[in-house]
Amino acid sequence: RTASLDPCAASGRPPLNRLGAVVVMGASSSKIAHGADYTTNVMFLCNHNSCRSQMADGWLRELRGDASVGVASAGIVGGTAVKPGAITVMGESGVDISKFTSDDVRDFRAGDFDIVISCCGCGAKLDPDDLKAWKQQERFFDWNLDDPPAIDPGDLSEYRRVRDEIKAKCEDLLRKIKDPELFEEDTAPARSSGMSCGGCMG
Repeated sequence: RTASLDPCAASGRPPLNRLGAVVVMGASSSKIAHGADYTTNVMFLCNHNSCRSQMADGWLRELRGDASVGVASAGIVGGTAVKPGAITVMGESGVDISKFTSDDVRDFRAGDFDIVISCCGCGAKLDPDDLKAWKQQERFFDWNLDDPPAIDPGDLSEYRRVRDEIKAKCEDLLRKIKDPELFEEDTAPARSSGMSCGGCMG
């Protein structure tokens, strides 16, 4: 990704994370740029920020182009490590997430994000008082994606299927960010449901 797509670089300022530290831009960055320099900020959540949310994270960074979209991902229960299978199949598609870190949602502020997406049907885990703000942002959705580590037969076929599903969802998300009226066509936002997690891992 070229520096010209970075709004901070365009203004002559280095990109900063929420704590004021310089971050490296691009799909292989271990820290994802988000914050006030972006018109729309997206947070992807999953149980441990190890698989689905990481793939969504990588795809949105890869696909956003020059759109002013910041992105981050985190674990509702807590961070662990990025699944090797997720790294492998994303690499097959030309997206390097090998340097991504698995982070805890408590290290972020809900108010910094306009769109919050639970990747694994874990919306009910955001009901406690210390997490409920994540469901109260401008837009909250639950993609309820299948969990590749739990169902893959060992040939990465389920990782690839879910990877491709996430790509399609990220493409659709970007279309809606560019034309917000499309959000109104969603008939079942996750905010209205108390989906259970179903033993999700990533």
